[in-house]
Amino acid sequence: MRRNSHILGSIIFAILGYFVWHFLHMSLFLPPNPSFMSTLTSILSMEVSLFFIMIFASLFGGILPDKLDPPFTSRHRFFAHSKILLYVLLIIWIVSLYILLKDSSLLIWSLYFFLLGYISHLVLDSRTPAGLT
Repeated sequence: MRRNSHILGSIIFAILGYFVWHFLHMSLFLPPNPSFMSTLTSILSMEVSLFFIMIFASLFGGILPDKLDPPFTSRHRFFAHSKILLYVLLIIWIVSLYILLKDSSLLIWSLYFFLLGYISHLVLDSRTPAGLT
């Protein structure tokens, strides 16, 4: 995939990840039936610092795998592009989501969105003919 695809994918995954967090947070801690409008107004009224963390951490995570495994050959997949790493990152992302539901610090938000960016890169690369190793 090209760099622009990874940039767009990481931003989309970050927005979807925020919706996942907000939906779980609303359904577990506040009203029993969160509406789509409450989620939409929540993302529109997001703190500026959280918005920048969402964008920059996910962009960094979305671009990092190609910096770790530069494309020397048509099959440039090593550990940074592996299925094992994808599964490990998914587990860490789920743990960070659980932590965010309990205590939302900016450091955990940064980790959460960084992981979403990295996961988006691996998911997008898995859809190419080369796939993941």
